[in-house]
Amino acid sequence: LTLGGGFTDEELASFKHIIYSNCISQMKVLVINIEKLEIDYELPENAERGERLKNTSSTGETWTSETADDIRHLWNDAGIQKTYEQKDKEFQLNDSANYFFNDIERIGENNFLPTNQDVLRCRVRSTGIDEAEFELEGLEFKMLDVGGQRSERRKWIHCFDCVTAVIFCASLSEYDQVLREDDSQNRMKESILLFDEICNSPWFRDTTFLLFLNKTDLFREKIPRVPLSVCFPDFPGPDTYEKGTSFIKQQFLDTSNFNQKIYHHYTCAISTENVKFVFQCVRDVLLDDTLRDFAIV
Repeated sequence: LTLGGGFTDEELASFKHIIYSNCISQMKVLVINIEKLEIDYELPENAERGERLKNTSSTGETWTSETADDIRHLWNDAGIQKTYEQKDKEFQLNDSANYFFNDIERIGENNFLPTNQDVLRCRVRSTGIDEAEFELEGLEFKMLDVGGQRSERRKWIHCFDCVTAVIFCASLSEYDQVLREDDSQNRMKESILLFDEICNSPWFRDTTFLLFLNKTDLFREKIPRVPLSVCFPDFPGPDTYEKGTSFIKQQFLDTSNFNQKIYHHYTCAISTENVKFVFQCVRDVLLDDTLRDFAIV
């Protein structure tokens, strides 16, 4: 979006069914958990809407104006709002769920065309290896995007022994959440273990690492109300954005046993200006490293 020239209307339209799927699947999570938590709907007729939605496929192909209307009524229900407040503690929900629910009337319109922000916030699980090429200030880059889930790693970890750099993205805000595939493992701890595994792999011992600590906006909102000690009992505090981000950064950096370069950046992926600035920094770092490798500087 930032570096590849943006999306055409046709490309934006291709995200419609992904957004529909996100809306259906995430409201189904709330409907299922309002029952599990034994919370009452504010309006009895919304229980019927919830049942109807539970029986709707989450593929996005089944989207109708009735589906949008059901989601709108459910999201406005005080019982669903009370259930939503239990996310992360009792169940998993996409970070962008409330963004789409709050805009459900626009999404439900017949002529709905996703915006750039919609595309940035919709969730698609990475599987396999996706490739993208772009140019930044005269330099051509080829980026390979891989899935970080446990089941995906064996597909790619041995494939990139000749890459110029590894960009590792970790979510700052997931320190109080567990994995979808293993609810006994904390997400932040899993990210640190994965970073440890990759940067200490013989495949990457001489590779530059770019550590992106993402979702700064969500972390800044969460840290005053959810102490970082829920993940790191040895965190001395205080629970501020500056102290928290610095502590988390060090947990990642301390895992490296080799002498490869590791650069870190705090990022907000939904902010195109922030991402553009970070990639300009990345460009400068990679260019400098390449010139040094060839003894030009």
